[in-house]
Amino acid sequence: MRSIRICFALLLCVCSVSAYAQVSVEYGEGPGKAGYFNSKNHPGEEEPYPVGPLAFRLDGEHIWVADSIGARMLKLDRGSKLVAEFSVVASPAECLIEDFALVKDDAGATKSLWIIDGINKKLLHLDTAGKQLGEIAEASLVQPFRVETGRTGHIFVADKGAQEIFLFDATGKLLTKTNWEWSGFAVAGEADTLFRLFFEQESKKLMLVVQKITGEIAGEVELDLPEHMNPELWWADEAASECVITYTPAVGFAGKFVVARIGFDGKVKASGELKPPYVMNRFIDRQGENDVWLGVANYDEAPQGSFKVEPFTLP
Repeated sequence: MRSIRICFALLLCVCSVSAYAQVSVEYGEGPGKAGYFNSKNHPGEEEPYPVGPLAFRLDGEHIWVADSIGARMLKLDRGSKLVAEFSVVASPAECLIEDFALVKDDAGATKSLWIIDGINKKLLHLDTAGKQLGEIAEASLVQPFRVETGRTGHIFVADKGAQEIFLFDATGKLLTKTNWEWSGFAVAGEADTLFRLFFEQESKKLMLVVQKITGEIAGEVELDLPEHMNPELWWADEAASECVITYTPAVGFAGKFVVARIGFDGKVKASGELKPPYVMNRFIDRQGENDVWLGVANYDEAPQGSFKVEPFTLP
């Protein structure tokens, strides 16, 4: 009898682990569901690709998911239970959430979110209950695409149309702009150091550029990568002296990216493969060395299946 109880306890443990192996959100319009746009629910519409949740963020034991089409934010625990949700605007048809970033307090708890409204080319600042605290409606924003917040309260916004990274202070005042090549970026450290990629046309070298919040270049290093396309920087870890980059192999995209951990000396520490979802903006996130998650989706198939976020092991 004792052995049966032990086996049963082990079975419960295994089931518990597997139950939390992914976070899943059904497609739809109801509470806790995510909207989608494809040829099934919009026949005849000419869009370059289907759309669903375009970004997610890890937040301790929770995960925030942008219902980009529904213009809502969903907060779930790691068992897929809906913890909170709120609308970003009154009319979902007038907003498309491209990306968002979490603002932390001194204790590391999320106190608010900066959200990119791609249709109206602005950023909305909301607390975790959905109350609007402010906005950034900078006239020179053309196609805001990616946002990060720093420990000093600054907001970094990468704009695809302007091909620049805009730096705003905590009040939304524009401070500086810097060159950006659609290649991701990261903000790290107590001083909000900006890490970005720059391709030198003459030398054909991909450079990791380290830039102070004042705009001063603190360093540049050539990345020792094979010939490739579409590099994207996801984060920089000053403690580990490394960054993580994805890119398309020179032979072209065949359903997978190369993902590489690269030291600040430009040398590749390790590399592997990653299958990106179809289609997301921010499809990978991390909090801590061994807590990395990946978006899993194909919005062309919706409403079949569901949007998922699963643990991912870096090479």
